[in-house]
Amino acid sequence: MGGCHHALGHTKTLLVMQSSDLPEPAFLAVRGIDLAAGEDAALMMARGESLALLDRYGAAARGVLRMIAGLRRPGSGEIVINGRRLQATPAHRRGFGYVPANAGLIGFRDIAGNVAAPLAARGIAGKVRRGRVAAMLAMVGLAECAARRPGELSPAERYRAALARALIASPALLLLEEPDDGFAEPERRMLATLLRAGPAAPGVTTLLAARTPAAVFALADRALVLHEGRIVQDGTPQSLYDAPASLTAAIAMGEANILDGVLEEDENDIARLRLDNGARVAGSLAERIAIGQRSRLMIRPERIAVAAIAAEELGEGAISAVLRKVMPLGALTRLIVSLGAGGEIIITRPASANLRGLQPGLEMSVAWSAAHARIFAATPRDST
Repeated sequence: MGGCHHALGHTKTLLVMQSSDLPEPAFLAVRGIDLAAGEDAALMMARGESLALLDRYGAAARGVLRMIAGLRRPGSGEIVINGRRLQATPAHRRGFGYVPANAGLIGFRDIAGNVAAPLAARGIAGKVRRGRVAAMLAMVGLAECAARRPGELSPAERYRAALARALIASPALLLLEEPDDGFAEPERRMLATLLRAGPAAPGVTTLLAARTPAAVFALADRALVLHEGRIVQDGTPQSLYDAPASLTAAIAMGEANILDGVLEEDENDIARLRLDNGARVAGSLAERIAIGQRSRLMIRPERIAVAAIAAEELGEGAISAVLRKVMPLGALTRLIVSLGAGGEIIITRPASANLRGLQPGLEMSVAWSAAHARIFAATPRDST
């Protein structure tokens, strides 16, 4: 990490969803704080954990972070860290590192001055302070940027400078707003390395507000999926991706194909859905659904097998399709596939995969394992 330009409506109730692994008492506990209109939020964290609040719209997750940071006062409830209630503690005395989405640097100060601010507030002497600032800027890949102003840096570089400012005083808790929003892939990788494997990473308890699943996978041990201010699921990023408890959680955690139909069978842990185009497909029920009920099947693009042969040859559960478009996208190739009246689905393959003669316009077949497809009851509130 060498130079300065190194590539790298109303909120509703947040229900507590606590991991069974968390020790008691939790390192951080937030109970009953109001987000809007008198409604409340609750969450718990273990020491050293990295927890993401995944909120596609951002407002609820940012609100929780700002109340914990002391920048917004909750009307009720309590915030407890390491057994100490924080309601009466002002923001500057909480000992937290906080990085807002816009980095929050002071424009007329150089980067070294911005990073040094927490040390100066603690009365740390100039020589010691300068040494710590230089070391921290080197750690985040901004060693050559010390004398520059924030306006001379890219958004990702400004965020790294704000991260250096947040970490320099060894905070008890690191709060990050949307840490990779809009960043190019090299910057995302650099930020993930800093926070997960860098010199400051071990032991830092981190709570982040994220709007993308990419940030959750890169930066979090555990995630809470938020929708309309509610926590709809709690788990590791991979478990949320593989086994979402709701269609809302499935969509929040990454790209998904959604197919509509009617549940026809549920036997031996395999359910079968009659799609609107007449095809029968298999999946696993994510919730109790009555036979004959309108349902929706979710399957991830990388979980679908594809072959330029008839469905009968591919095997049981395969359905006929037509390849509409092949889209090379660097490391991945996207296939746009028509299922007739059932609509279109997206299939992804590694760029190195052999597509074995698949060409746009050709008839083909697709299939998937029932264990990889999740079936949900169709409701008017489905989020797509």
